[in-house]
Amino acid sequence: MNESLPERGRPDAFVLAGSFLVVCRSPAYLAELTRRGLKILLVTPAGGREEALAKAGDPDHPASAVTEFAFVDGDPGRDNSYLPGVISAASRWREKYTLVGACAVGETQVEPTGLLADALGVPTPGLRATRACRSKYLQRWYLPEFSPGVTVVPAGERDLLDTAAVAYPAVLKPTGRHSSSGVEAVETPERLRELLAGYPAHETLLIEDRVLGQEYSVESLVQGGRPVFAGVTRKDTTDSHSSGFVELSHTVPSDRPEHDEVLLDANARMLAALDFRDGVAHAEWRIDPDGRPILMEVAARTPGDGLCVLYELATGASLEQQIIRIALGEPAALPAPRRVARQVYLEHTPGVLRDVTLDGFDLAPTWVGERGLWPRLRPGAADDPAALRAVLVHQDRGARLGEIRSSEERAVSFLIDAPDAEALDALEAEVRAAVTLHTAPDEPTTPHPVTHVLVGYSPVMLGKLDHLLPADSVLVLEEADVIEARGLDGLADRHACVAGLLPAPTQDDIHPERLVRAVSRPPGVRAVVPVVEYAVVTAAALAEEWGLPGAGLKAALALRDKGLQRAALDGTDLAQPAWSEVTGPGDLAAFLTAHGGEAVLKPANRQASLGVQILGPGDDLDAAWELTTAADEPTLRARHAGTARYLAEERLHGPEVSVEAVVHEGHLGLVNITAKTVQSSRHPVETGHTVPAALPAGVEAALHRSLRRLAETVGFGSGILHSEWILAGADSRPHLVECAGRMPGGGITALIDLAYDTDILRLLLTVLEGAAPEVPTARRGAAVRFLTPPPGRVEAVTGADRALTSPGVCEVHLGVEPGAVVRAVTSSWERSGYVIATGTDHADAARNAERATALIEVTTAAGREAGER
Repeated sequence: MNESLPERGRPDAFVLAGSFLVVCRSPAYLAELTRRGLKILLVTPAGGREEALAKAGDPDHPASAVTEFAFVDGDPGRDNSYLPGVISAASRWREKYTLVGACAVGETQVEPTGLLADALGVPTPGLRATRACRSKYLQRWYLPEFSPGVTVVPAGERDLLDTAAVAYPAVLKPTGRHSSSGVEAVETPERLRELLAGYPAHETLLIEDRVLGQEYSVESLVQGGRPVFAGVTRKDTTDSHSSGFVELSHTVPSDRPEHDEVLLDANARMLAALDFRDGVAHAEWRIDPDGRPILMEVAARTPGDGLCVLYELATGASLEQQIIRIALGEPAALPAPRRVARQVYLEHTPGVLRDVTLDGFDLAPTWVGERGLWPRLRPGAADDPAALRAVLVHQDRGARLGEIRSSEERAVSFLIDAPDAEALDALEAEVRAAVTLHTAPDEPTTPHPVTHVLVGYSPVMLGKLDHLLPADSVLVLEEADVIEARGLDGLADRHACVAGLLPAPTQDDIHPERLVRAVSRPPGVRAVVPVVEYAVVTAAALAEEWGLPGAGLKAALALRDKGLQRAALDGTDLAQPAWSEVTGPGDLAAFLTAHGGEAVLKPANRQASLGVQILGPGDDLDAAWELTTAADEPTLRARHAGTARYLAEERLHGPEVSVEAVVHEGHLGLVNITAKTVQSSRHPVETGHTVPAALPAGVEAALHRSLRRLAETVGFGSGILHSEWILAGADSRPHLVECAGRMPGGGITALIDLAYDTDILRLLLTVLEGAAPEVPTARRGAAVRFLTPPPGRVEAVTGADRALTSPGVCEVHLGVEPGAVVRAVTSSWERSGYVIATGTDHADAARNAERATALIEVTTAAGREAGER
C-alpha cells in the first residue's frame, strides 16, 4: 500500500485516466486539481501522444497543467488490454510521488484505474464495481433483477448460435465498446447472421431482448457505499427512427418526474448489488411498457457528452469538483437542481459540411471540431429567463456527414437552460428553427441521379413510382418522429425507386425555411412532390428555393390553414360558410347562438375529417371541444408541429362533392368532380365516392368557375388541387368547405385513373417538372364504398371472396380481421375497408360498388374497448 512507502520529499499527485480530448474538452478536473496544488498524472491511450505533448507545451491550453503523461496501448474490444501499461506507469509514479487519489474520466480506463486505486488504498468504486461496470456481460451476471433477456456470445462461438431461437426484436451489442458503437437493433434471424459476421473475431457479444420505452440515465455520487446525490436525466436516442441507439438529447433533471422514484430506487439497489463504494456512476435505464426499470448498462466514470455541464447549469455547482472530493476521501454533496438544462444534438442531411448558421440569437456557433475545447459556460440564477448557452459544431468544415451510427458521428449540438420545463421546450423549438446545417451533396453513390424529391411518405405513391421512375432516383424527406412511428427504416430496400430516406423538418409550417436550409439541392432534381397534407408548405418552399414548379409558398400557406383560406376568400365572389376562429367552448356557444343553433367545429390544419363535428342545440360543448382539441395523428405528425387553431363554421345543407384539378402554371387541366356520400352523424366522415359526378350542366360549370377563381385568389402555381364543396340552396350553389394542395385521399386517385384511363400521379409529375400534361376525358364510372360496421370486437369477416368476383369490382381491401376492435367512425382512419368498382357510367359504378359492399359482413361484439380511442 502507498502508506508503506517512504514519503519524505515526494509531492502529492493525482492520477486521471481517460481520453486526452475528453479530459481537456471540459477541463474542470484539471482546474480543480491545480487549485489544490496536486501534481496531475494523466493516463491516456497512446494514439493521442503527439497531440498531447504538443498541447502540454502551450501555456494557454488546459493540458499544460498535466505534470506527466502515461501513453498506454490497448483495444477497447479486448478485456484488460490497457491494464499492463497502466500498472507499469503507476509503478514508476509510486516511487516518485505520493499518489493521493485516482479517477477514471473515460470508459476504457475504468478497470485499470479501479485496480490502481485499490492497490494504493485510496477511494475507489471497488473491484466488483469497476470490473462489472466495464463489462456488459458481467453486468447481466451480477444484476439479473434489472436485466432484459440476454444471450452471451463468446468470441469463437458465433457459429454455434441458433439465430432462429432468438426472441425478436433484439439488440446486438459488443461488450467492451462505448459511445453506442456497434449497437444494433435486429428484427430477423437473417439480419442477425449478417451482423454477427461483421464484428471482429475477438469480441464478445450480447444478444438482448429489445426494451421499448423511454430512456433515462441516473448519475450518482457514491461515498462509503451510500449515494450522496442521485439525479435522473431523460434521453432521446436515434432508435426512435433507426436501428442504432445514439443519444440525441439529455435533460437534467428529467422533465418526466413520474418515473423518478422507481428509477432512483432501482438505481440504489443496483449499486448495492455491485458493492459500489466510492465514486461516480452513470447508469442508463429504460422504463418498459409495464413500468419496470430495465438496466441498459452502467459505467463507473464521469458521464459523457455535456452531462457535467448540464448538471452545473441546473444546480449551479460543479459535478467534477465533487467527484474529486470523493476520490480524495472528503465529504461530497451536490445541491438539488434549481433550473432545467438540456443538450440537443441535431440530426443532419448526409453530405459535406459547409457551414452552420444561427439566426435571431446574439451568439455564434462555436466550432470545436473533433478535437477542440468547449467554451466555459457559467450557470445562471434560478429565476433567470430561458437561455441559449452555446451552439457547438463537433465536426470540421469539409467533414463528410453520414448516418449517425455512433456518438462521434453527430455534428451539431446546443445547450440551453430555463427555470422550468415548459420554457425549456419553447426555447428548444426556437433554437431548432434557428440553426441550419449547410451540407453539399457528396459524390453520388447511386447508378442514377436523384431526379425527384418527395416531401413526406406514402407507400401507395412509392409503389407507383417504382414502375414510373428509374431505380435510386427518388429522395424521400420525412420527419424523424414519423420515421420512428411508422417503422420506415430500410425504405430503400422496399422500394427500388428510393435512393435514400432523410429525417428532415418537413412539417414545420411556421419555419419552412428550416427544410430549405437543411436539404441540399440534388444536381439532377426535376421535381419536388408534396406527398402528404402536413408537407404542403415545406414542399412549396423547397420548390421555390430550387427554382422548380410548385404550388408557391403563399398559396401553400393558405391551403394548409383553413382559417387563412377563409380569410383569403372573404370579400370575393366565392361562396363559403360564415366562420370564426374559436378558442374555447364559450366562443363556440356564442357562434351557435348567432347561427341558428347549428355549427361545424373543426381544426384549422388537420386532415381526414379528424376532429370535425357537427353540433346542434343541446349538445355538450365542453365535451365537443375536448374531443376536437384532443384529436391527433401521432404516427403521422411530428412532435414539433405548430400551434393548433380551431374554427366554427355555419352548417350548410346539401349534397357534397369534391373537385380535383391538375394545374399547370395557374391553368386548370384535368378537372374531375367526385360525388360523395357522408355518414349521418355528428362526424361527417365520407362513406363513398363516385366519379365523375352526375350533375346538371349549370352546377358543373359553376364548380369549374369557382375552382378557377379559388386558384387565382390564392395564387396557386403548379400541382394538384383537391377541393370540397357543398351544393347549398335551391340553386345548388357551390360553397367551399376546404381546399388542399396535394393528391386526394379516400381512393379518389384510383377512381380517376380507372374512369379516365389515365395516371394522375404521372400527370402530377409532368406539371411539377414544368410541362403541360394531357387532358383526358372520362370513359366510364368508378366508385368506392367504405366498410363501417358497428363498433365492437370483430368476431368474423365473411363475403370478401364473393365481393371480389362481383360485377365491376376491381379491388377489395379489408382493414380488420377477427380479434380487431372496430371503433365508432369519427375520422377517415376508423373505416374498416373498402370496395372499388367500375361501371358503364356513374350510376352503374355506384351500384356495382354498393352491391359488392353488401356481400361483406363484419360481425362485431360490442365491448368496452369499442368506445375507447
